[in-house]
Amino acid sequence: MDASTSALIVAVAGVVGTLASGLLAHRGALRAVSVQLTHAERQWRREREAQERGEEMAARRAVYIALNQSLRQYHAAVYRDHRARVAGRVEPELTERREADRRATRDVYAEAQMTVPDEVMEAAGRLFHLLEQTNRSVESGDLDGVPERLARGSEWLYEVRQVMRRDLGISDLPVQRPPGYGSV
Repeated sequence: MDASTSALIVAVAGVVGTLASGLLAHRGALRAVSVQLTHAERQWRREREAQERGEEMAARRAVYIALNQSLRQYHAAVYRDHRARVAGRVEPELTERREADRRATRDVYAEAQMTVPDEVMEAAGRLFHLLEQTNRSVESGDLDGVPERLARGSEWLYEVRQVMRRDLGISDLPVQRPPGYGSV
């Protein structure tokens, strides 16, 4: 091999090396961009999922607030009408209020059935059906056992509220009311 052939081989190797380094650098840059895009997409998905979870919790919280309020109002309306009937008074305003609260609770309960977890629906359903049964007794004038059912309903109101608060992650209190905690 003479000097000119060696020089030619060295020159060709240099040109090929220069071209190859450009291609390898371009390929490395593409890989880096691909990794950045993948990372950005994952981050966007995590942020989107966090936003969706936040929106879901806000919607659930709104349903819980409405359900808690309506169950408490329905319980109070049945209680007030029961107390009036025990005293020998049938007051149309109380009867109308009890019926309005019953309808409102039924509507909120129907919405809750489509949006809240089973554990909450189990507790709320038990209370709702107890209130419906108690309401029918008060309406028909059969007041035997109503005070006991209203007292049980008061305990179940606490339980429903605590199950909802636990689901929202804002309470560690027991689901059943501790002795001496609140009214019975």
